[in-house]
Amino acid sequence: MKKIYIIIVSIFLIKALTAQDLHFSQFFNSPLNINPAVTGVYQEDMRFISNLRSQWFSVPVPYTTFSMAYDQKLLNDGRLGNNILGAGIILNYDQAGDANMQNIQLGGSIAYTRQLSKMHFLSGGFRFLVAQRRFDVTKLTFDNQFIDGTFIPTANTGENFTNFSYTYVDIGTGINWLFQISKRMNFNLGIAGMHLNEPKATFFEDNDIKQSVRWNLQISGVIQLAPKIDLMPSAIFSMQGTQQERIFGTAIQYHLNQRFAKEKAIKIGTWYRMNDAVITGFGLSYPTWSAMVSYDFNTSNFSNATNGVGGVEFSFQYKIQTVKRGKNRKICPIF
Repeated sequence: MKKIYIIIVSIFLIKALTAQDLHFSQFFNSPLNINPAVTGVYQEDMRFISNLRSQWFSVPVPYTTFSMAYDQKLLNDGRLGNNILGAGIILNYDQAGDANMQNIQLGGSIAYTRQLSKMHFLSGGFRFLVAQRRFDVTKLTFDNQFIDGTFIPTANTGENFTNFSYTYVDIGTGINWLFQISKRMNFNLGIAGMHLNEPKATFFEDNDIKQSVRWNLQISGVIQLAPKIDLMPSAIFSMQGTQQERIFGTAIQYHLNQRFAKEKAIKIGTWYRMNDAVITGFGLSYPTWSAMVSYDFNTSNFSNATNGVGGVEFSFQYKIQTVKRGKNRKICPIF
């Protein structure tokens, strides 16, 4: 039994760590987790982002993922001209399975964006994370704990666990091209590589088991269709080892108010994760904040267990525009 259990756990851990990576259906609302090159690449000066996902909550043990990020522009006083230097911090938390398998990541990203011409911007970024993965062995049950048909939680499990957690460093980098025609007409193309240092991916004393590099290719854009209507297509292709994730779709944005500092809009969209789920989303945006809720309708073979119930996801962004100091001004005394 012990050998069988070790084999099962080993397979689960290897698959979970090399194939199942932290991800959101609203990938376009979690930019620093997709590509560090977009750090600081937005109109305002500071940005707060939060994402929360609960996946497969119809099964006994759901997956919960939370992410919080902050980034801002540095040297934003004209010294860089129209170029951008951005820096950010990221906190990710993921929990799954009967043993409360957790992955906690904390780190930062930095990016430099160079204006190539009036409408073309090229960015390069770097991300550095320190992470810990752990599980709670007290949440597991073993054959030895069933005595005469009765479960005895204090009985000896007969198993010998040496490590319940391990810490690793995760490095990523990326580039992004922005074609900015106008505020309501732009296109983004980015590619990023995560786990470039292929960190350790096992609780056992075997440093040969590592996380595979994950490559992200993302395309997004905004296309003005009418005075009050925008089309917002987006797609991502992720590849990690032999595993792939492909999501594509679009949203329609309707502007309720376009007056300066009073902008309001609603957004409705549909995306499809290949061989897995149909995703629907609804969002609101105001001058300083935006929010979206989405839901995954599971279409894979796992729907036999979930009855088609996938995951619910929330995202929230808050942006701050600072007031720039004039180059030539007189300071009036205060009496």
